[in-house]
Order: sequence, then C-alpha cells, then structure tokens
Amino acid sequence: MSGSRLRAAGVVWFFSLVLAAPGLADSERKPVREPDIYLVPTPHEAVEIMLRLADVKKEDVVYDLGCGDGRIVIAAARKAGARAYGFDIDPAMVAESIENVKKQKVEHLVTIVEKDIFELDLSKATVITLYLLPSLNVRLIPQLERLRPGSRIVSHDFDMDGVQPDVEATVYLDGGGTSRVYLWTTPLKKTRPEPAVAFPPDDFGLVGVPAHLAP
Repeated sequence: MSGSRLRAAGVVWFFSLVLAAPGLADSERKPVREPDIYLVPTPHEAVEIMLRLADVKKEDVVYDLGCGDGRIVIAAARKAGARAYGFDIDPAMVAESIENVKKQKVEHLVTIVEKDIFELDLSKATVITLYLLPSLNVRLIPQLERLRPGSRIVSHDFDMDGVQPDVEATVYLDGGGTSRVYLWTTPLKKTRPEPAVAFPPDDFGLVGVPAHLAP
C-alpha cells in the first residue's frame, strides 16, 4: 500500500473514531442551554383527559411543548390518529421519545424535534399540550396568540396567569391523588387585573394607607 493510501486510510480511521466516540450520542449530548424544566411525566390518566378536553381528532395537528418521553404525542397518534410533533431542548429526552415512538410503531404520525420551544412557530398547530411551570406558560402567550382561531391549548396542573381557561378539570389518579387540567381556546380570553386602590397622603404623610390604619 502506498504512503498516500496509508495516510488516507488513517484519516478515515481517525474520523470514524471521532464520530463513534463516547459522549457524542444524542442521548449524551448536552442541551444548547439549560432546560427550563426537567421531566416529570404527566400521568396517563391526565394525558387521556387532556386529549379528551381538546377533542383531538384525526385531522388535528398536535404540538407538545417539552415532550419529555413522548407519551402525549404517542397517545394522540394512537388514540386519535392525529399528526403529532414533540419538541424538547434536551437531546436525552429527544432520543428517549424517538425510541418510544418506534416501540409504539407510530413513526408515520409522530415527529420528535430537538428545539427550544420559545423559538417555535406554532401557527400550523391546532392543539397545543403543555406541562410547564406557570411562568413558562405565561412566557408562551405571545406565541399562543398567533394560533388560528379555534385552536385548543391544554395544560397539566398549571394555569396561565392573566388568561381565563374555558374548562378546569380535576383528574383522579389510579394511585391516589389528583391532577388538574386546563383548557383554553383561541383567541385567548385575557382577564383584567384588579385595579389598584390609591389613598391620598394623610396627616402623617403616609401614602397608600387608609386613615383608620394610620398611627
């Protein structure tokens, strides 16, 4: 073998080692940034109620924001035959979701994408599913407001401050305990904050204190 071929073979061998090196698998890569929340799976009973409240049908397009192990998108595909997309910023969760999708044989209906949910265009979705912290739900409002009229948003356990839900449901879990599920439809119904009550300065120069409470 010539020297040039030896060098070429060495380059191929080197890159093969790099590509196969431990730590580069999707399940082991680090997220592009720290996830806002880590996986706490939605109980299957709550998933069932979420899909029922959203009235998911075959013609729907379901987006699960922070898909975790993929159970919600898998259920939407299996129970309703809907197209479903799961988004997660954590490569380990993406890899686990893809594996679960394959196990359930719904690859033709479910797509899992590694993506920051706050950078998503949600306009193609008709149903959004959430299990995020309340502050993250609120942060999503500008994106949710761009959904088509009649789109449904369902959240497990946490509401959306400043937006009135259409339905609040209590789910009784098989192992004991309960979950809450919230449903909104677009356009979102904003709630007005209670107006602040202002009190004029009193004889002591105190502002904002009723006279009978002043020293």
